Amino acid sequence: MRRLKLRDQRRRLREAIQRFTLLSGLRVCGTRLTGEEVGVHIGEGSARFAGLQSCHSVWACPICQARIRAARAVELERAALAWLKAGHGLYMATLTVPHWEHVRLASRVKDGHKCAGQRSCTCQCTCPVLAPGPGQKKPKCTCACPVDPGQLARVVEAWRGVQGGTWWTGRHVIRDGAPAPWGPEWEADDRYVRRQEYDGQGRRVGPATVWQDGFRDRWNIVGTTRTIEITWGKNGWHSHAHVLIWTEEAATDARAEVIEEELYNRWAQRCEAVGLPKPARGEIRPKDGKRIGKGVDVTAATREKAGALGKYVVKLQEGGSLALEMTRMDLKVTRGQKGKTALELAAIAASGNEKAVDLWHEYEFATRGLQCLTWSKDLRERLAHLVKLDEREDAEILEEEVAETPELPSLLITREAWWRLIVPVFGARADILQAAEVGGLPGVIARLIKLGLVQGVDFYLPAKPAGRRPVSVDQLRRGQQVREARRARREVVDSAVLERTPAQWARAQEIRLADMQREAHARAVQAEQDKKRSETADTQRTHAADEFARRRAELRRDPDAHRDFDREPVRAVHLPDLNDLVADARPAPHGTPACAVCGGQLDATVAAHGQHVMC
Repeated sequence: MRRLKLRDQRRRLREAIQRFTLLSGLRVCGTRLTGEEVGVHIGEGSARFAGLQSCHSVWACPICQARIRAARAVELERAALAWLKAGHGLYMATLTVPHWEHVRLASRVKDGHKCAGQRSCTCQCTCPVLAPGPGQKKPKCTCACPVDPGQLARVVEAWRGVQGGTWWTGRHVIRDGAPAPWGPEWEADDRYVRRQEYDGQGRRVGPATVWQDGFRDRWNIVGTTRTIEITWGKNGWHSHAHVLIWTEEAATDARAEVIEEELYNRWAQRCEAVGLPKPARGEIRPKDGKRIGKGVDVTAATREKAGALGKYVVKLQEGGSLALEMTRMDLKVTRGQKGKTALELAAIAASGNEKAVDLWHEYEFATRGLQCLTWSKDLRERLAHLVKLDEREDAEILEEEVAETPELPSLLITREAWWRLIVPVFGARADILQAAEVGGLPGVIARLIKLGLVQGVDFYLPAKPAGRRPVSVDQLRRGQQVREARRARREVVDSAVLERTPAQWARAQEIRLADMQREAHARAVQAEQDKKRSETADTQRTHAADEFARRRAELRRDPDAHRDFDREPVRAVHLPDLNDLVADARPAPHGTPACAVCGGQLDATVAAHGQHVMC
């Protein structure tokens, strides 16, 4: 019942948002048809519509973001579990900035310009751009009104600066305009390492130089995963980043404290560079010695056994779920009156609050086109050696979503009835799905009739209805036994996965790499065969074209040859592999016209010539 209630709330919230949203995709999500009928698929305690468009928004749509974020959370959970099982480490970093009431979330054109207050420059430039010459068009003017980034764009740019500079990747030590040569005086300092360049044959290129390790090399970081979370409260918009740091060595509390100190110094520097206020370092709480109110918080992630399959096994030391913290912002609820999440703000706007509507529009403009979850370069390739990742796009996740419902529709609704009697009624779509989940197919039919639809005209049952029928006591008992057996198998699989040793994980990784190599070899062989067949076909077509051109040129040189050409039998255009075609020709039955060359059966259209055209 809790799941049914949550689904119903999301559906009704989407319908409410569609009344005041400015996003065209969200306005038609779950409303516009892709065909001529809308299918209602009814399963065991679940239902869905088919044949409708989706907006694929992971920020503004309650339905689409729940499905996409759930799939990403499962993928992140499996990858993190495999990473920790292999003996590596994970750190969860939360990066925040101070915020006030009048801070803008979305970007806009700076004041003092023609498009001031707009999201982007919309004016038509009247600059005196000269044409390159007489009668030629003037080139398009490239100038535009300057845009002032909002809080969200500045936070994203600040993290990009943290991860994109030499502080992260390392740099050469420059002396007198050139990299400093390595010598014995550098060996005593741990901050510097010897760097030697090599060519493709493994030979040294130039002398050894001094290299200062960056943050990535010092902590042996493989990659990062970044997501952005946005809330609104009495102090205005609050955009902050959650970053998952993947390291080669196992995570510890001591390392987390040092990483937090270094990351805070760099984060504060980049925030000031992009125009954000400097984050607070926090203060030490006397009773337990913990630092509170800090702008950068780094926590080491640990692995704990979960009681049942489906619970997240990668958890923070405070007890929170790492996968949920990184992906499921749609499930979060703010604490007390401190702030509101985006969906909570949308619910307030749906009640008629004009200020909440304006805030929601600003949220839509700020998040449009922004990627929610990002992976650093080559990180997914590294994780693919340990576990199979979800390579689906957001649109593919929504298309493959079946929600435990049958593949065939249980009931079909016509296009005219959908637009005339269901879409204009607020809450009608949610009522239909709720009736399907609670009452099955009879409940849907009763609800459609109450909305004014006529059975057999506006909606009808397919030839093979797949709807839920009333079940007997024996069916309920058998279903319970099946679920218990499935639960027992899942527990066995879960315990087997959790009890695998690092050596077993390494062996599984070797097997997976071998499978990937075999698949790559098979694809290469298939590509080579396709290339050869394509080259052979091109050669045959070229030979036939040359033969046709030769005969046409012969006719042009000798005009009298047209009469002789019409009377003489058709000459064959011999291709390189016609022998195989002749050998496979089917002989003509007795008494039917046969080809004089190959002996095959002749069609009525070429029987007068005595042979096939190709022969």
